[in-house]
Amino acid sequence: MASRREDYLLRLIEELREFVAQAVALRDTGRLNQALMTVVTAQEKLFARPAAEFAPLGIDEQLRLLLIDESADTGRGKCLAYASILHEAGNVYQARGREDLSASAFQLALYVTLSVALGDDAKAGELRQPIEALRARLKADSIQGPVREMLERFEGAAGVGQNPA
Repeated sequence: MASRREDYLLRLIEELREFVAQAVALRDTGRLNQALMTVVTAQEKLFARPAAEFAPLGIDEQLRLLLIDESADTGRGKCLAYASILHEAGNVYQARGREDLSASAFQLALYVTLSVALGDDAKAGELRQPIEALRARLKADSIQGPVREMLERFEGAAGVGQNPA
């Protein structure tokens, strides 16, 4: 029974990757409203509920929803899929000229990615590049306290002597 659930979740994560790829293609062709709707659809699919039910929640509560009754590997996969969706949302908002929403989406994606990296030493190394890419999308002085603290812990654990400020 567990293998059926794992198979389902692997298919879900692959489907979410396809949604993100579709959003990228729509964004690249200037169909920004459709790209944004695709991002929202991907989020609703991931959370298995309408956006109105999860969007008002804080990010920690959203992550908790993604992790309920999941194995560690599946939970990490769902969280990283969410980070990918948020990253693309940031790209779409940026293309729409909404720097405020773009920065917020990038910061949330960074928070989620850091949460996974800090919770799994084996994943931390492979997440270094996505973390740096997200960090580069943000102005250093706009990185909020909790994200800044996570960055410092991540860099300290990796032996990187950089200060994110």
